[in-house]
Amino acid sequence: MQKISVSKNYTHVADIYEHLMRKVRYDYWADYIYALASNYITEKATALEISSGNCKLARFLSAYYSKLIATDLSFDMLVKYPSNIKNKICCDMLRLPFKTKFDLLISAFDSVNYLTTKRKLAEFMQEVHNRISDGGIFTFDASLEPNSYKHIKHPIRKGSYKNLNYHQKSEYDPLKKIHKNIFLIQYPNGNVYKEVHIQRVYAFEEYFKIIEDAGLSVKECYESFTFKDGSPKSPRVQFVVVKR
Repeated sequence: MQKISVSKNYTHVADIYEHLMRKVRYDYWADYIYALASNYITEKATALEISSGNCKLARFLSAYYSKLIATDLSFDMLVKYPSNIKNKICCDMLRLPFKTKFDLLISAFDSVNYLTTKRKLAEFMQEVHNRISDGGIFTFDASLEPNSYKHIKHPIRKGSYKNLNYHQKSEYDPLKKIHKNIFLIQYPNGNVYKEVHIQRVYAFEEYFKIIEDAGLSVKECYESFTFKDGSPKSPRVQFVVVKR
Protein backbone atom coordinates (compact mmCIF):
# COMPACT_ATOMS: atom_id res chain seq x y z
CA MET A 1 0.00 0.00 0.00
CA GLN A 2 1.28 3.44 -0.92
CA LYS A 3 2.30 5.54 2.06
CA ILE A 4 0.53 8.88 2.40
CA SER A 5 2.14 11.56 4.57
CA VAL A 6 -0.08 14.14 6.25
CA SER A 7 1.24 17.67 5.87
CA LYS A 8 0.58 21.08 7.34
CA ASN A 9 -1.87 23.16 5.32
CA TYR A 10 -0.39 24.80 2.22
CA THR A 11 2.96 23.04 2.51
CA HIS A 12 2.30 21.07 -0.69
CA VAL A 13 -0.88 22.73 -1.91
CA ALA A 14 1.44 25.71 -2.42
CA ASP A 15 2.98 23.75 -5.32
CA ILE A 16 -0.36 23.50 -7.16
CA TYR A 17 -2.09 26.63 -5.89
CA GLU A 18 -1.43 28.66 -9.02
CA HIS A 19 -3.11 25.93 -11.07
CA LEU A 20 -6.07 25.67 -8.69
CA MET A 21 -6.64 29.43 -8.98
CA ARG A 22 -5.83 29.75 -12.68
CA LYS A 23 -9.28 31.07 -13.58
CA VAL A 24 -9.32 33.78 -10.92
CA ARG A 25 -9.07 37.34 -12.25
CA TYR A 26 -6.97 38.93 -9.55
CA ASP A 27 -6.95 42.22 -11.45
CA TYR A 28 -10.75 42.43 -11.31
CA TRP A 29 -10.66 41.40 -7.66
CA ALA A 30 -8.24 44.24 -6.84
CA ASP A 31 -10.40 46.68 -8.80
CA TYR A 32 -13.41 45.62 -6.75
CA ILE A 33 -11.61 46.12 -3.44
CA TYR A 34 -10.35 49.49 -4.62
CA ALA A 35 -13.89 50.53 -5.55
CA LEU A 36 -15.12 49.49 -2.10
CA ALA A 37 -12.33 51.34 -0.31
CA SER A 38 -12.29 54.52 -2.40
CA ASN A 39 -15.32 55.90 -0.56
CA TYR A 40 -13.34 55.87 2.68
CA ILE A 41 -9.60 56.20 2.01
CA THR A 42 -7.13 57.56 -0.55
CA GLU A 43 -4.38 55.86 -2.54
CA LYS A 44 -1.87 57.21 -0.02
CA ALA A 45 -3.33 54.85 2.57
CA THR A 46 -1.18 52.37 4.43
CA ALA A 47 -2.49 48.90 3.61
CA LEU A 48 -2.17 45.45 5.15
CA GLU A 49 -3.35 42.28 3.45
CA ILE A 50 -3.96 39.43 5.89
CA SER A 51 -3.64 35.87 4.56
CA SER A 52 -2.17 36.96 1.23
CA GLY A 53 -1.35 33.45 0.02
CA ASN A 54 0.82 33.64 -3.10
CA CYS A 55 0.49 37.46 -3.17
CA LYS A 56 -1.17 37.51 -6.60
CA LEU A 57 -3.95 39.75 -5.30
CA ALA A 58 -1.41 41.88 -3.44
CA ARG A 59 0.44 42.39 -6.71
CA PHE A 60 -2.56 44.15 -8.23
CA LEU A 61 -3.54 45.92 -5.03
CA SER A 62 -0.06 47.43 -4.82
CA ALA A 63 -0.79 49.33 -8.04
CA TYR A 64 -3.35 51.27 -5.99
CA TYR A 65 -1.64 51.21 -2.60
CA SER A 66 2.13 51.46 -2.78
CA LYS A 67 2.42 51.19 1.01
CA LEU A 68 1.14 47.61 1.08
CA ILE A 69 2.36 44.85 3.38
CA ALA A 70 1.40 41.24 2.60
CA THR A 71 1.17 38.59 5.32
CA ASP A 72 0.40 34.89 5.47
CA LEU A 73 0.76 32.03 7.94
CA SER A 74 2.27 29.78 5.26
CA PHE A 75 5.92 30.52 4.52
CA ASP A 76 5.69 28.20 1.50
CA MET A 77 2.93 30.28 -0.05
CA LEU A 78 4.86 33.51 0.43
CA VAL A 79 8.13 32.30 -1.10
CA LYS A 80 7.21 29.83 -3.85
CA TYR A 81 5.85 32.40 -6.29
CA PRO A 82 7.67 35.44 -7.71
CA SER A 83 6.14 38.72 -6.61
CA ASN A 84 6.75 42.44 -6.81
CA ILE A 85 5.74 42.75 -3.16
CA LYS A 86 8.84 43.60 -1.16
CA ASN A 87 7.20 43.66 2.26
CA LYS A 88 6.06 40.09 2.94
CA ILE A 89 5.75 38.81 6.49
CA CYS A 90 4.97 35.29 7.69
CA CYS A 91 2.65 35.55 10.69
CA ASP A 92 -0.54 34.32 12.31
CA MET A 93 -3.62 36.44 11.61
CA LEU A 94 -4.47 36.12 15.32
CA ARG A 95 -1.09 37.55 16.32
CA LEU A 96 -0.35 40.39 13.93
CA PRO A 97 3.21 41.57 14.71
CA PHE A 98 2.65 45.29 14.20
CA LYS A 99 2.52 48.28 16.50
CA THR A 100 1.49 50.70 13.76
CA LYS A 101 -2.08 51.14 12.57
CA PHE A 102 -3.28 50.78 8.98
CA ASP A 103 -5.81 52.73 6.93
CA LEU A 104 -6.84 49.65 4.97
CA LEU A 105 -6.90 46.04 6.13
CA ILE A 106 -7.88 43.32 3.66
CA SER A 107 -8.63 39.63 4.04
CA ALA A 108 -9.69 37.82 0.88
CA PHE A 109 -10.88 34.46 -0.42
CA ASP A 110 -12.61 33.08 2.66
CA SER A 111 -9.57 33.40 4.91
CA VAL A 112 -11.80 34.15 7.92
CA ASN A 113 -13.51 30.79 7.40
CA TYR A 114 -10.27 29.12 8.48
CA LEU A 115 -10.99 30.47 11.97
CA THR A 116 -13.01 27.47 13.06
CA THR A 117 -14.41 28.70 16.38
CA LYS A 118 -16.30 31.82 17.37
CA ARG A 119 -13.59 32.52 19.92
CA LYS A 120 -10.92 32.63 17.22
CA LEU A 121 -13.08 34.79 14.97
CA ALA A 122 -13.66 37.18 17.89
CA GLU A 123 -9.90 37.27 18.61
CA PHE A 124 -9.24 38.13 14.99
CA MET A 125 -11.76 40.96 14.98
CA GLN A 126 -10.09 42.32 18.11
CA GLU A 127 -6.74 42.20 16.29
CA VAL A 128 -8.32 44.18 13.47
CA HIS A 129 -9.70 46.70 15.96
CA ASN A 130 -6.23 47.15 17.42
CA ARG A 131 -4.59 47.65 14.02
CA ILE A 132 -7.13 49.81 12.17
CA SER A 133 -6.59 53.57 12.11
CA ASP A 134 -9.27 56.11 12.97
CA GLY A 135 -11.10 56.63 9.69
CA GLY A 136 -9.66 53.42 8.26
CA ILE A 137 -11.56 50.35 7.02
CA PHE A 138 -11.33 46.58 7.06
CA THR A 139 -12.83 44.68 4.13
CA PHE A 140 -13.13 40.90 4.01
CA ASP A 141 -15.14 38.23 2.27
CA ALA A 142 -16.70 35.13 3.78
CA SER A 143 -18.15 31.94 2.38
CA LEU A 144 -21.71 31.14 3.46
CA GLU A 145 -23.64 27.88 3.44
CA PRO A 146 -25.04 28.19 -0.12
CA ASN A 147 -21.46 28.16 -1.37
CA SER A 148 -20.72 24.90 0.44
CA TYR A 149 -23.79 23.24 -1.02
CA LYS A 150 -22.74 24.45 -4.46
CA HIS A 151 -19.30 22.85 -4.17
CA ILE A 152 -20.45 19.48 -2.84
CA LYS A 153 -22.64 19.01 -5.92
CA HIS A 154 -19.40 18.21 -7.76
CA PRO A 155 -17.11 17.26 -4.89
CA ILE A 156 -14.19 15.71 -6.78
CA ARG A 157 -11.55 17.64 -8.69
CA LYS A 158 -8.49 16.04 -10.29
CA GLY A 159 -5.64 17.50 -12.26
CA SER A 160 -1.97 17.65 -13.15
CA TYR A 161 0.45 20.56 -12.88
CA LYS A 162 4.22 20.63 -13.39
CA ASN A 163 4.50 16.83 -13.19
CA LEU A 164 2.38 16.73 -10.02
CA ASN A 165 -0.93 14.87 -9.86
CA TYR A 166 -3.58 15.98 -7.41
CA HIS A 167 -6.98 14.90 -6.17
CA GLN A 168 -9.29 17.23 -4.25
CA LYS A 169 -12.46 16.21 -2.44
CA SER A 170 -14.93 18.69 -0.94
CA GLU A 171 -17.11 17.71 2.04
CA TYR A 172 -19.64 19.67 4.08
CA ASP A 173 -21.22 18.76 7.43
CA PRO A 174 -24.36 20.94 7.80
CA LEU A 175 -24.77 20.03 11.48
CA LYS A 176 -21.26 21.01 12.55
CA LYS A 177 -21.06 23.73 9.87
CA ILE A 178 -17.66 22.42 8.84
CA HIS A 179 -16.41 22.40 5.25
CA LYS A 180 -13.39 20.26 4.39
CA ASN A 181 -11.18 20.26 1.32
CA ILE A 182 -9.04 17.14 1.26
CA PHE A 183 -6.03 17.18 -1.06
CA LEU A 184 -3.82 14.29 -2.19
CA ILE A 185 -0.73 15.46 -4.07
CA GLN A 186 1.62 13.01 -5.79
CA TYR A 187 5.15 14.00 -6.80
CA PRO A 188 7.18 12.46 -9.66
CA ASN A 189 9.22 10.41 -7.15
CA GLY A 190 6.01 8.70 -6.02
CA ASN A 191 5.65 10.49 -2.69
CA VAL A 192 2.05 11.35 -1.82
CA TYR A 193 1.06 14.06 0.65
CA LYS A 194 -2.33 14.73 2.19
CA GLU A 195 -3.64 18.06 3.41
CA VAL A 196 -7.01 18.55 5.08
CA HIS A 197 -8.20 22.15 4.96
CA ILE A 198 -10.97 22.79 7.48
CA GLN A 199 -13.23 25.82 7.37
CA ARG A 200 -16.14 26.93 9.54
CA VAL A 201 -19.24 28.16 7.75
CA TYR A 202 -20.71 30.84 9.99
CA ALA A 203 -24.27 32.06 9.73
CA PHE A 204 -24.66 35.44 8.05
CA GLU A 205 -25.95 37.06 11.25
CA GLU A 206 -23.08 35.75 13.39
CA TYR A 207 -20.58 38.02 11.67
CA PHE A 208 -22.49 41.15 12.62
CA LYS A 209 -22.58 40.28 16.32
CA ILE A 210 -18.91 39.30 16.54
CA ILE A 211 -17.89 42.44 14.65
CA GLU A 212 -19.97 44.66 16.94
CA ASP A 213 -18.62 42.95 20.07
CA ALA A 214 -15.07 43.83 18.94
CA GLY A 215 -15.84 47.55 18.89
CA LEU A 216 -16.26 47.62 15.12
CA SER A 217 -19.23 48.41 12.92
CA VAL A 218 -20.41 47.09 9.55
CA LYS A 219 -20.74 49.94 7.05
CA GLU A 220 -21.53 47.80 4.01
CA CYS A 221 -22.25 44.15 3.30
CA TYR A 222 -22.54 43.09 -0.31
CA GLU A 223 -22.88 39.89 -2.24
CA SER A 224 -19.27 39.33 -3.27
CA PHE A 225 -18.05 41.06 -6.45
CA THR A 226 -21.27 43.09 -6.64
CA PHE A 227 -22.85 46.08 -4.95
CA LYS A 228 -26.06 44.20 -4.19
CA ASP A 229 -26.97 43.79 -0.53
CA GLY A 230 -25.66 40.56 0.94
CA SER A 231 -28.02 38.11 2.61
CA PRO A 232 -28.05 34.61 4.14
CA LYS A 233 -28.85 33.33 0.64
CA SER A 234 -25.65 34.79 -0.84
CA PRO A 235 -22.92 32.24 -1.61
CA ARG A 236 -20.28 34.72 -0.48
CA VAL A 237 -20.46 38.15 1.11
CA GLN A 238 -18.11 41.12 1.27
CA PHE A 239 -17.98 43.26 4.40
CA VAL A 240 -16.72 46.80 4.84
CA VAL A 241 -16.01 47.44 8.52
CA VAL A 242 -14.95 50.53 10.48
CA LYS A 243 -13.99 51.26 14.06
CA ARG A 244 -16.83 52.52 16.24
